[in-house]
Order: sequence, then structure tokens, then C-alpha cells
Amino acid sequence: MHRKIIAVITVLVFLSAALVGCGQQAAVDKEEEVVKLGCALSMSGLLGPMGTKMTDAVKLAVEEINAAGGINGKQVKLYIEDDATDPAQCLNAVKKLVEANGVQLLITGMSSGAASTIGPYLSERGVLAISPSATSPALTGEPWRDYFFRTVPSDEYQGKVMAQLALDRGLERLVVFAMDNVYGVSLGEVAEQALEEGGAEVVAFIKYDPAKMDYRSELTQIKSLNPDGVIHVGYNDDGVVVYQQALDLGLDTAQWIGCDGVYGTGLFKTEASATFMANAVIGTRPGAPEGEEAYENFVAAYRAEYDADPEVFCDTVYDAVKLIALAAEAAGSEDPAKVRDALLEVGQNYQGASGTITFDEGGDRIGGIYEIWDVVKENGEFKFQRVEKVTVE
Repeated sequence: MHRKIIAVITVLVFLSAALVGCGQQAAVDKEEEVVKLGCALSMSGLLGPMGTKMTDAVKLAVEEINAAGGINGKQVKLYIEDDATDPAQCLNAVKKLVEANGVQLLITGMSSGAASTIGPYLSERGVLAISPSATSPALTGEPWRDYFFRTVPSDEYQGKVMAQLALDRGLERLVVFAMDNVYGVSLGEVAEQALEEGGAEVVAFIKYDPAKMDYRSELTQIKSLNPDGVIHVGYNDDGVVVYQQALDLGLDTAQWIGCDGVYGTGLFKTEASATFMANAVIGTRPGAPEGEEAYENFVAAYRAEYDADPEVFCDTVYDAVKLIALAAEAAGSEDPAKVRDALLEVGQNYQGASGTITFDEGGDRIGGIYEIWDVVKENGEFKFQRVEKVTVE
């Protein structure tokens, strides 16, 4: 009897092992039937309001790609992580996507600080990433850029547009007020140089900690300098505090010039912030090619999906997903090295939602469209409006 029981148990053990093996093989086969795409953007933290809408644009692009048959006959499986507007957390998120989920193609590096933190890891691992919004000129030419592209133009362009905006308005004495991070300092420095070359005087370059959330001491310093203009480089959450405190200090008598980081409805969270912007702030941002077919189709699809308008960088992140899909199709493979090489080919005069995209050999977008924006109050509601469009090459 003992021998019979042992024999039965042995058979059951072998059957279990066989079933587990079959299950594991089936899981592997199923994994091979999808193309994995990772998305690690800021859905919380200082850039949360912006990043949440951008992530929605990523989902929309993936839905459209899958509806059209996927990539190389395979459906795209999207993995999403929140980097919490923290470069260290972005690296952790990317490592999870790569090492735990097996993702080799990524949309990430929302901020310039995040991009510079994850770049060396991506290069070492041979993982391809496209950033839709890391704009710092300091990222150009970095040795880790072999696997890192940008669908957004470098702030080498935007800083000059900001400066020209100030010069065109006859501003002569200005303060540069910028976040003390890669994005803030590098954009501020480009604007400062362009201002000085244009004959204006930069009376101070003041850096601030965007996480501090109290800027009265810096704003009081600006008030004491009595400039006729302020170049401001910030994000949504710190921008709200900056503007409501600036209103308290009466700094709306100077002309403030903002950037893409302080564009978006997240700045209207308080009446004071919105009022200050309507009173004193104009700005720049990578602009949308309104009227062009690709852009209008994207806007219509976004509205239909989310019952809302896309905001800044929604178009560049949408283009990033579509370009990865196009490059993988052209390469006939999802291998990051092959997709990278194909990107340099398909990324030549690509007609995307954000306009014409051409990559240089370093993975940077050449030229772009910038929008000059203002804030107005209509029917009791604050909103951004386009004042002018500037094309740079």
C-alpha cells in the first residue's frame, strides 16, 4: 500500500511540474506576442498637473497604434510609472520598467534633471528613450545621448525667444528668477546672455528652491532692485506660490516673462495666482501648429477621448510614441539599437502633431515653433491665449 501511495504522489509531482512548465512556457509565448512600451512621467509632484495630461496623450497614441494593427503585427502593452517630479524616483521607475518588466523602449525624462539622471543608465543598458519635454541645452552632446532622443526643441531656442520678447517690449533692467535645477538655470542663462547681447541689463540672477514653497525673501530682493522686467523659469506648483506672493508684494507693476514650465491650468489653482498672471505675466512655450492636419486630428481625438483640451507637451509626447512605433516598423524589430538607427531615418521631416520633426545626429530636434502667450479673464474664468507664433530654425 505504501508503495502505491508513493507511486501516486510521484506521478502527481511530475504532472504538477509539467503543468507549471507548460504554464510558464505559455506565459513566455504570450509575452513574445506584445511590444512593451514604458512610460515614466510626472503624475504627482511639481509637474503632476502637466504630466497627468501628457500620460493621457501617451495612452491615446497607444490605443490608436493598437487599433491600426500594432507594431510588427503585435499589440503594444503599456507600462506606466509615476516619477513624482523627482529625478531619483525617475531612475527607480525606469529601473523597475527595465529590470522587472523587461521594457526596452521608453517615454521618459520629463524634466531635464530626470533626463540627466537616467541617461547614463539607459546608455549602459542599451535602452531607448524619447523625452517629450526635457529642454535643457546642457543635455546636448552628453556622452549618454546614444540612446536618448527629444521631440521637444532645446531651450537654446526658447531662451532667445524669451529674451527677444523682453527686448521688443523695451525692457531695459531685468532680473532672471529661476529654479535652481538643470532646467531652470540653463534656460535662465541662455535668456541672460541673449538679453545682454541685445543691450539690456540683467541686474541679478536669482535662483530658488522649487520645493521650498515660500519665496518671500527672493521676491523681496526682486522688489528692492526695482526692475522693469522679470524672466521667470518655474513649474506649476511653485509658480502658483510665486505668483500669489508676488501679488501680495505688489510686483505686478513689472513685466514678467514666463516659459513652458509655468503654462497650464495648474497655475489657476488660486485666484491670487491667476490674477497676478493676468496682470503681469506673458510667456513662451513650444507651440502647436494650429491649422495643420496632424495637429488638428490629434486635438480632435484627445477631446473625444478625454472631453478636455490637450495642454503643453501633450503633442510632443504623442509624437514620441508614434515615432517609436514608426521606427520599430521600419526596423522590423523592437531591438533598441535597431529602433534607434531607424529613428534617425524616420525622424527626418516627420509631420507630427507638434509640427515637423527632424532629429540631428545627437537625437535633438532641430528648430521648432514657439507660442507667445498671455493670460486673460473672460466671463469670470482665466485662460491662456495665443498672442503670436514664432518659428525658429
